[in-house]
Amino acid sequence: MTYKLIIFDMDGTLVQSEDCASQAMLDVIPGLTGTAQEVTAKYRGMRLADIFADIEAVSPGDVPDNCLELYRDREETLSGSMIVASPEADQMLSLLSVAKCIASNAPVEKTLRSLKLCDLSHHFNGGIFSAYQVQAWKPDPTLFEYAAEQYGVIAVECLVVEDSVVGIQAAQAAGMAHVYYDLHGNGQAPEGVKSISALGELLTMV
Repeated sequence: MTYKLIIFDMDGTLVQSEDCASQAMLDVIPGLTGTAQEVTAKYRGMRLADIFADIEAVSPGDVPDNCLELYRDREETLSGSMIVASPEADQMLSLLSVAKCIASNAPVEKTLRSLKLCDLSHHFNGGIFSAYQVQAWKPDPTLFEYAAEQYGVIAVECLVVEDSVVGIQAAQAAGMAHVYYDLHGNGQAPEGVKSISALGELLTMV
């Protein structure tokens, strides 16, 4: 299949930022325990509001009323030292010959900041989409459908690259081809879904 658009997830896919987010949560939610890696594994790809709701359900009263503000501030503080580009991301994006975009559950501002921190901004002239724009979060397929619409392509012409189960579910619901990026070998790819451990492998698929 010749794809016309590659849709990338951001956090955990193009950049390794999820442990930064998890550490920020650990720092601002007193009752949340475990390591950043354990929090990442538990909540990978989930909507932030759903994560807070789950923590509150387990430990009522532990999520501060201003948790989102505290979390955003702490995550931004940590980002400069904790967020890095995924291995091979820069080279792969340079060699990719088809249109590409980012579709993330995170706000556009956060995606732009991470791209700048990791020196990947030059690969994207526009084409950065957020669940906040469409008010629909993965596993809802709306964000992927919206991204495809902006490029004038149909679902079967898209390849989605994701590192989370909810992202793969969104791609499946949108009727788009998909691949699970498993950098750390966590083995969470749904059964039957193609998995890659290096972003450079994408160059043989397009």
